[in-house]
Amino acid sequence: GPGIPKNELQLALSRHATSKISALTHLESIVSLGFRGEALASIASVSQFVLSSKHKLEAHGWEITAEGGRVSEPSPCALDRGTVVSVKNLYYNTPARKKFLRSQNTEYGHCDEIYKQAALAHPTIEFTISHNGKPRRRASNKSIETRIRETLGSDLTDASIWLEEGAEELSIQGFVQQPAYEKGTKDAQYLFINGRYVRDRVISHAIKQAFSDVLHHGKAISYILFIKINPRLVDVNVHPRKTEVRFHQSQAIHQFVFHAIEKKLGSVERVSPKSTHSFFTDRKIAISSQYSRLQDNLSLALEKGTSPLMSSNNAYSAISAQGGGYEPTSRDISDWNEIGDNQKNEFPLGFALAQLSGVYILAQNHEGLIIIDMHAAHERIVYEQLKTALDLKKIPKQKLLIPINVKLGLTQMAVVHENTQLLNTLGFEFSTSGPENIALRAIPSFLEPGKVPELVTGVIKDIMEYGATRVLQENRNEILSTLACHSAVRANRKLSVEEMNNLLRDMERTERSDQCNHGRPTWFQISLAELDHRFMRGQ
Repeated sequence: GPGIPKNELQLALSRHATSKISALTHLESIVSLGFRGEALASIASVSQFVLSSKHKLEAHGWEITAEGGRVSEPSPCALDRGTVVSVKNLYYNTPARKKFLRSQNTEYGHCDEIYKQAALAHPTIEFTISHNGKPRRRASNKSIETRIRETLGSDLTDASIWLEEGAEELSIQGFVQQPAYEKGTKDAQYLFINGRYVRDRVISHAIKQAFSDVLHHGKAISYILFIKINPRLVDVNVHPRKTEVRFHQSQAIHQFVFHAIEKKLGSVERVSPKSTHSFFTDRKIAISSQYSRLQDNLSLALEKGTSPLMSSNNAYSAISAQGGGYEPTSRDISDWNEIGDNQKNEFPLGFALAQLSGVYILAQNHEGLIIIDMHAAHERIVYEQLKTALDLKKIPKQKLLIPINVKLGLTQMAVVHENTQLLNTLGFEFSTSGPENIALRAIPSFLEPGKVPELVTGVIKDIMEYGATRVLQENRNEILSTLACHSAVRANRKLSVEEMNNLLRDMERTERSDQCNHGRPTWFQISLAELDHRFMRGQ
């Protein structure tokens, strides 16, 4: 920095004398980390304190010392430029406070955490931390990505996604973990607003909501995010430690962060939770011309009044019937080497080999063996199709020749009559068949009739608890997740090679298909190199 002039050194240790607030309007647009002028004075009162500084217009440096709040006169010192603050024997004059300090390692851990926060917030400044005279960490003046890697290690950054979104008034950048990352902890959650480390419930909720249907329940989310916002749109003067802020338009900030992360999670290249590198290219997966018309499968089916969603009784017949499905041959299993390289790369999840225990699909790609949980994978596919159909307000319905009778209570019957339109939107058509009975005459075409009464009761219960508006807005994904789970192909359902390959192609076209709706992984890769190592080939 430019240094402190000699005649202002003693003023720097006077309480409130260095406040950066000179007008009332400055409180509405605070850009500095500190602004009340208390920190140096407070620290100097309970330590042996030395402040040295050389102003850019002075010939040499000056320093002052303070012990227990008694400040000395300035004396000359050797200093090239800038300011140095030295604090020793903290709380030496307040033993009652000193005895509440924790162990040496615990207190060092607190110092190390402050070091991480400062180093991450200011990547253009070099930082060093030493313990008992030995350097422990050093952060050089490099890019923000390199600073994060230096400070938090490469394990987190290698398993994270770089995010960058926004404009001049509001922007966000940083790392968020990939859903498959298994070591997410609350210790690796860093949020900086205009260079200030904070903990904010609004943004934490937005991040959690963005990960809600790709992360397993209960897992912590690791992130290092930097938000830049117009200082007039955020109040940092709401907590003594300045670790909390208040946004003037908190809902808008929540939506911005939520959509930025959700968009990135939907477009990120897939990485197996068990593989050390991705076999997907950085570009979006190319889909051959024979599959291009299947991308619009949902909208085409809706226009024709047919169901684009597969029932669990005939998992992929709908796609095959439309003429775009993959036609398996004997080469899928026995003559892998005869398949061209372009075709191998075009289908990253490879081609099906067999089923295992009626639960898993074994497939081969150019990297080795892939194991897919067919129920979890199909569940995600149906879930994403359901969300699209509900957005279009055209969930496909199946008319029933024989109505399904559902017995309800009087209160539930009242809810049904008040929310007829909502139930129609979700794919249910009914009529009253008694004081406490309804007859379902149409249901979502992807549901099995035997599971319908339980699902209808669950939907009505959600409407009673949350209200119709919240069911369609805040709680719609929970309902659709339940519908998808019940309609996905079940364990011990025997699939043909053609059906298995159609499932793989659908996974390649579906966003977030690396995880099911509940956050469990849908597949993982075992490379040929790992198999060779297991069987000690070449050793």
